[in-house]
Amino acid sequence: LAPKAMQSFNLLSIGGTLSANAHGIAHNPGQVAPTVRSFRVMLSDGEIKTASRDENPELFKLVLGGYGLFGVILDAQIEVTENEVYVWKTKYMDYKDFSDYYRNHIKQNDQIGLMYGRLSIAPHSYLKETVVHTYEKTAFMKGIPPLQLDESTWLNRLVLNFSKTGSLGRWTRWMLEKYIEPKLHNCISRNQAMNQREICLVSRNQQMYNSMAYLKNRLRDTDILQEYFIPPTNMSLFVEGLKPIIQKNRANLLNVTIRVVPKDTISALPYAKDDRFAFVLYFNQKLNEEESKILEKTTKELIDLAISLEGTFYLPYQLHYSNDQLHRAYPEIENFFEKKKEYDPELLFSNTFYEKYSR
Repeated sequence: LAPKAMQSFNLLSIGGTLSANAHGIAHNPGQVAPTVRSFRVMLSDGEIKTASRDENPELFKLVLGGYGLFGVILDAQIEVTENEVYVWKTKYMDYKDFSDYYRNHIKQNDQIGLMYGRLSIAPHSYLKETVVHTYEKTAFMKGIPPLQLDESTWLNRLVLNFSKTGSLGRWTRWMLEKYIEPKLHNCISRNQAMNQREICLVSRNQQMYNSMAYLKNRLRDTDILQEYFIPPTNMSLFVEGLKPIIQKNRANLLNVTIRVVPKDTISALPYAKDDRFAFVLYFNQKLNEEESKILEKTTKELIDLAISLEGTFYLPYQLHYSNDQLHRAYPEIENFFEKKKEYDPELLFSNTFYEKYSR
C-alpha cells in the first residue's frame, strides 16, 4: 500500500503534515486533507475528541491546516491506495502550453497516478521551457522491491550547489536534468519498449520517498521555500510577472516546481479556493542582512502578484507578508482566530504566525 497524498519530503511527522494540510506530486487528491477519515485531538483543557466529517466537523476543519493551534493530534485514520507501478515519462513544452496540456492529457486521465512540472532556470530558456513529469500506470507482474535510498545523493548535492553560483551552474543543472537524469533515475526496472527506447518503471512509494539528504551541506547559506496557488487561467500571467520581480531584486531562484491542488472544501483556511496550480519556489541566500532584505522584498512583491491574479500563498513559510496581504488572500482569517479563542481560551497553543497576525 501507499499514501494517497503526502508532502514531497519524507521526514515530516504525520501531525505536522495534517496541521499544514501538505501536498505533493499526487495531483489527485492533491492535499492530504481529503484522505483523512478521522483523528483524535487533545484540546487545551486535556479533553480528547474524535473529529471527522460527521463527528465534530467544525474541529475537523480547523485542525486540518490549523498549524497546531487547536490541539495535539494523537492519531489519525488516513486512506491509502495501491503501491502501483508507473512508467515515468517526460515532455518538454513552453510554459504557455502547460495549462492546456494538463487539461487535455492529464486531468481526466485516471491512468496517471503522479505528475508535476518544472520551469527552467537556465539562462537560455529562463522561466520559459517547462518539463512535465508524468507517472502512468502499467502492468508489473514481479514483486515490487522494498524502498531504496538514492545512490546519487552526492551528485545531486554537487549539481544543486553548483547551480547556486550563477548562470553556468543553472545551465549545467538543467542540461543534466534533461539529458542525464533519465539514465540515472532510481528505477525498479528498465524495460525495452517497442521502439527500442529504454523505459523506466517506478513504484508509487519509491517516487514519493524523497530524501532531503542532498540538501544538506556545509555552505554558509540557507535555502528558502515559498508557494503560490494560482488559477490555471492566470498561470501564464504569474510566470510573466515572476520573471521581472526575480531579476529586478536579483533574488537567487534555484527551482520552480508546478503542482496541482484541487479545490479545498475541507479546511477552514483553504489555500486552494478552487482548482489551482501550485508554484513551489526554491531560493538560496547567504546568511547576511542584505540578502535577507532582498528575499523579504521579493516575497512581498510576489504575494501582491499572486493576489492580483486571484491567487493565494502558503502561510507556514517566512512571515514577511503584511496583515493586509493575509486578509486579502484569506478573508476567513478573522473567523479562524475567533474559533481559536473558543477552543483554546487560555491560548495554551501558539506559534509565531498566531503571535504576529492575531493582534
